[in-house]
Amino acid sequence: MAVSDLFTPLTIMPVTIVQIISGSKSWKVDSPWILGNILCKLSYFLPDVSLVVSIISLLLISMDRFVAVVFPFKAKLISSKVRFLSILCTWIIAIAVHAPYFYTFRLVPYESKTYCSPDWGPAFDHVETHNGFVTATFIIFILVPICLLAIVYATIAWTLKTNNKKTKQQLSCHQTDRDQQHKKVIRMSVAIIAAFVFCMIPLLVFMFTRVFLWNWKEPPICAFRTVVPFISTFMLHSWSAVNPCICLIFNKNYWDGRKQITSFLSSRKTSVEEGSRRMQAKATSSRKLLSKSSSV
Repeated sequence: MAVSDLFTPLTIMPVTIVQIISGSKSWKVDSPWILGNILCKLSYFLPDVSLVVSIISLLLISMDRFVAVVFPFKAKLISSKVRFLSILCTWIIAIAVHAPYFYTFRLVPYESKTYCSPDWGPAFDHVETHNGFVTATFIIFILVPICLLAIVYATIAWTLKTNNKKTKQQLSCHQTDRDQQHKKVIRMSVAIIAAFVFCMIPLLVFMFTRVFLWNWKEPPICAFRTVVPFISTFMLHSWSAVNPCICLIFNKNYWDGRKQITSFLSSRKTSVEEGSRRMQAKATSSRKLLSKSSSV
């Protein structure tokens, strides 16, 4: 998930920044034509693959926490090999789902400018296929995962609360430490999911209204044609920056290292200040001796 989060700032963000600064959505790299087409396809393929990888990774993490809390005796069955295969399958699924991008996204010349836009033709009807693809990916990889994550973490919270009530008097120190560790990890996971849902809310509103309310027709409200798409895109891209920040906030090693660096810098500052004071004191005493000798 950390690797996938890097794709957004490295691919789609530079394109978006250039479009905002130039005030035009035209594609700036159109020569040579092959290079422009490759960059066009990758600039939209990699960020969407990154998003799906992050979402599936959140589901896998939630299932790992679910097994560890609800079925603690089966947690050892999830070996390193299983985790590696799960990560590999995550990337394979995300790449396979967005493989059509290499066919659809292409450079299109229009009025002396070049644009990078999707086009499902001539093999498919563009409007019908594009709307169906976007609707399916939205439901499968955003709407359904959010519902599943809510169910899984609600079950985990209920299990922890029930176990605390039943075994509060009988818990050993080892069990207490284990439960505390589970709670810390779950707090971080819940924070990540809450941030994910928060970043997805504008997109959810936009897609719900566009797909189910207006049936992919042009929105009658002006804000849904300009402001809402921009906000939803901005929030969607912000997720790749918010996720690492949350992981750092809940990472004990990060805070321990930060304290060590702060204490080291403060000690260095103190030693430098003491050294400067000593130098000033020596300079002052030297000036006094010189003044006394000159007066004599």
